[in-house]
Amino acid sequence: MKKTITSVWKLWAAVFILGVFLTSCEKDENPVQNNEQASADLKEPSFKNYLVISDQNSGSTKAAENYLKSVKGVKIINSIPELGLTVINTEDLSLLNKAQDKNLTIVPDYEIKWIPTAEATEQNLGAGEYFYEVGYLWGIDAVNAPEAWEMGYTGKGASVYVLDSGIDPDHFDLAPNVNTELSVSFIEGESWIVGPEVGFNHGTHVAGTIAAADTNYGLIGVAPEAELVAVKVLSEVSGSGPFSAINSGLYYAGSNGADVVNMSLGATFQKNGKLTDADGNEYKIPAKFVQEIIKAQQRAVDYAVSMGTTVIASAGNDYYNFDGFESYIKLPGSLNNVITVSATAPQAYFPGDYDGSFDIPSSYTNYGRSLIDVAAPGGDFDGPTYGADGILSAGNNNSFYWSSGTSMAAPHVAGVAALIIAKNGEMNPKDVQRQIENTSDKVDGMGKSLYLGQGRVNALRAVTE
Repeated sequence: MKKTITSVWKLWAAVFILGVFLTSCEKDENPVQNNEQASADLKEPSFKNYLVISDQNSGSTKAAENYLKSVKGVKIINSIPELGLTVINTEDLSLLNKAQDKNLTIVPDYEIKWIPTAEATEQNLGAGEYFYEVGYLWGIDAVNAPEAWEMGYTGKGASVYVLDSGIDPDHFDLAPNVNTELSVSFIEGESWIVGPEVGFNHGTHVAGTIAAADTNYGLIGVAPEAELVAVKVLSEVSGSGPFSAINSGLYYAGSNGADVVNMSLGATFQKNGKLTDADGNEYKIPAKFVQEIIKAQQRAVDYAVSMGTTVIASAGNDYYNFDGFESYIKLPGSLNNVITVSATAPQAYFPGDYDGSFDIPSSYTNYGRSLIDVAAPGGDFDGPTYGADGILSAGNNNSFYWSSGTSMAAPHVAGVAALIIAKNGEMNPKDVQRQIENTSDKVDGMGKSLYLGQGRVNALRAVTE
């Protein structure tokens, strides 16, 4: 499904505050700033790592590497010839001008950041307690996952790569499904395994919603027998991750046969060139840089999809109508070949005593027909019974947390995608998306909804129709 590209990338972590805004322009718009302007802007935020973009073939990438090796003070960190992307470390800003003569573009390897808030709250587990049986896992019910399990569809044989802040592989609800051999980290100095000092961990929470195992104790995920692979692209300490890590994660997933990628992350660029980081600092971003970052990210997504990987991303928590904000673009949500997910929630939910809707658009979710493909439970935090209005999932060290956000919605869809692929075997990602959309419930009326896209996903219909 082709989407209009108008702006660029911010991380969505649960009810996590906007990490960064990065500015953007139309995909087909000509650059509006020259190299001198670009060099000047680079001196505001200080960078040492840069993304070098060449033609998308091994010959061009090799030529770029050879040139970069000849430049004093340049260290090559990583190279992906199939994507035409090379990451370098340098303090020589004159490379921006020199690279143009070599048909190369060099842009800063910007980082994105999420900031956890008090909305992530811990839930104690009683002796022998099964959260599904006491009604805490309302999101699982809302997408009709139990009915799919009863039909024998549990996701066995499908793999979901979680591009996030790592996973705790020792959590008793996750351990049966985590592939420790394939799990990997693209964050320097950090293992994909979350450190024991961490309580709430975004990636672990996401993984639990996708595929917590059926142990009759604690949690159960949408696809309880799917395989989980942790691909760390965000630091568990700072919440930050560079664009190059996400691109590498997508490439890794596609190259290793991932059936599904979940990216509960993102960034937003504004067309006017302003970047506001998590600390409130403002910077200028040349429009050409924005275009090139979009190009690089689209290449990574397209590669994964070409290898048979269905790519799913959260829509973001800014409550923006992307039909009305034409100067904005969401990465990766606005890119082609990405299934972008908005969030739904109940209102004043209380387990065992609720007869209302689970399909109310969450108070924070981004929306707009140009951005949203489908919706799924993400929870909310504005009702009198929060956190039961939120999504309960795994934390570190066998803990459990309530949290809310489009970060919690996307993994419900990733789980449904795993159920579909496990049933049908190897599938074209476009066919997976078509099945998800065609079997979603039109709870917001017929046609494409402003808030819910093609509807709220339905696991039972997805595997039986």
